[in-house]
Amino acid sequence: MRFSKLAVLMVFAVSVAMSPVFSAGSAEGSAASDEPIELVYWSHYSQSPAFVEAFADSVELAAKNLGYDNVTCRAEIIEYSGYEAKYITGFTSGTGPDFFLGYPSDWALNGGKNPVALSFDEKASAAWNEALANVYYDHGIFNGERYGFPSEGGSLQIIYINTDAMIEAGLDPETDIPTTMDEFLEVAKALTKRDEAGNIIRSGFQPRYLGGGDGVAGKYIAWFHNFGARILSEDLSTSQGYVNSAEAKEAFKWFQNLVKETSNLELGAPESAFQSGQAAMINREAWFADDTVQKAPNINFVCASFPAGTYDYAPGSGSSVWCNMISARTKYPELCQEIMAELAKPEYDITLHESAAYPPVCKATMTLDNEYFGKQLYAEAVMNMADKPSCPVYDLIPEWSQIASMFGDTVASIVGGADVDTELDALAVRIDQVLNQ
Repeated sequence: MRFSKLAVLMVFAVSVAMSPVFSAGSAEGSAASDEPIELVYWSHYSQSPAFVEAFADSVELAAKNLGYDNVTCRAEIIEYSGYEAKYITGFTSGTGPDFFLGYPSDWALNGGKNPVALSFDEKASAAWNEALANVYYDHGIFNGERYGFPSEGGSLQIIYINTDAMIEAGLDPETDIPTTMDEFLEVAKALTKRDEAGNIIRSGFQPRYLGGGDGVAGKYIAWFHNFGARILSEDLSTSQGYVNSAEAKEAFKWFQNLVKETSNLELGAPESAFQSGQAAMINREAWFADDTVQKAPNINFVCASFPAGTYDYAPGSGSSVWCNMISARTKYPELCQEIMAELAKPEYDITLHESAAYPPVCKATMTLDNEYFGKQLYAEAVMNMADKPSCPVYDLIPEWSQIASMFGDTVASIVGGADVDTELDALAVRIDQVLNQ
């Protein structure tokens, strides 16, 4: 890895309004000549600089394998807080990247909220359509076109369980793993530890309820879908009668009760609570497994499949995973397209993900006998969930980011004890106002 080449880009300019449509980049540079070409990649995965750098490394390897020895790639981290405004500032000022991380619904030239991403050409689209595992196939597609490929296969929610806490509670870490919602509630109760005064000193389950509405939404939506609830109608035109349906209200009341009986919210974020031993169970994506091994080697845990509800969906977040895309402002659109097609080969699925121990995304790699994937602590759980029906996906409309944030804020209110019926009825009105603007 070339950490000396990794720059954290700090943009302090105010947000500049995005032009309605970007035209494609300028005439193709001489990529095949000896003149040095530096491509730039922007990502807001500040929690894993090695993962960001791995994309740049993979681009350089792909370029070399394609015969472009003169091509290098520089990775720059855009801090997640306010990243969208910083992206817009960079693109409108001409300092933006060639490749970048984001949601197609936010950046697609054809209908995105901030139209700046090129759709993949026929070769790159075909390569990724063939390569991706079924559970990730739709990620990167917007308005019928492929605009990117999923950056990592960590979109599915996994249950992390402290096995020492299980043994202490008289549970067997091999046979007492909860597989249904009812079992999950009972195990969470058993793992909850209280002091002599009855105060919870170890949460049986610790929820994500603070830290940004869209982030909160992504961790809760899998529970919501388990009850057969939807945030939006199937045509994504309305929320009334969906986010406040009987199923939705049942889902929120179940979750509110789970938190009330098993959680001490004062213990803070679920990730830190789990890694400190103050929470026995949380749900998070696959990346958290290696993160816990590195940060909390004293915590013994198992990765379990998400419990099944009335509906047994693959437990996604309701939106695409972050995708790697091509900027329409690049000076080298043809070169970028060629590199994107090359990256669909299975060998790059390892170079893109191994540095951070993230799950791969290609069907050729997502097998338990794969030397990389098979050894990951989350491998079996991911495989058990990957073949389930895909959950409802909402980010096919540009309003989704705002709606997800609103939904997450409502989760936080209800976790805090707000009345479920009142909150969801009000949320349905607010979401439809956004949709009808």
